[in-house]
Amino acid sequence: MKKKKNFSNITKHGILSGIYFNNILKNIICLINIKNNVKILDFGSGYGYLKKKLINNRKFKVINFDIVEELSDVSDWKKVKFDYLVSTHVFMYFKKKDLEDLLLSLKKHNKKLKMIVTISKQGFLNNIGKFILNEKDAHKGTSLKPKNELDLLKKKMKIIKKVNIFFLSDIYLLEFK
Repeated sequence: MKKKKNFSNITKHGILSGIYFNNILKNIICLINIKNNVKILDFGSGYGYLKKKLINNRKFKVINFDIVEELSDVSDWKKVKFDYLVSTHVFMYFKKKDLEDLLLSLKKHNKKLKMIVTISKQGFLNNIGKFILNEKDAHKGTSLKPKNELDLLKKKMKIIKKVNIFFLSDIYLLEFK
């Protein structure tokens, strides 16, 4: 996947959107089996909010990886060992084949990998939120609908747990079959 310098799809949290995204982060952290030295790859990390939230927690090491090089800790995620992959509102921008290829690569990389994926419902309430927050370009450029994204994940993975966030997004804890 080619890296690009465009920061337009990266969310900056305001006050209202911060409530929503902080709730997502809190729930993601609750889904991680806490043990010493858990390594997390934040895939599509954006501005690194997960890493910032866990910066003082020595049980977690978060490695940021984003299509925007300046926001990444590593240039190639395949050269990093990690126990969890976290991806929040990222896979909806993938083409079907790219997500299938990524899942195959991840399984080869670590068969015991746990994934925590947040999928936006992209529905009526999301559209109201886009209007209220003046984020008319939210979800612009998406390739996969939420159902298609989930169906692709379920082909290779099983859902361990699902958490709903304000009827706007679902967070899934998954593992490979």
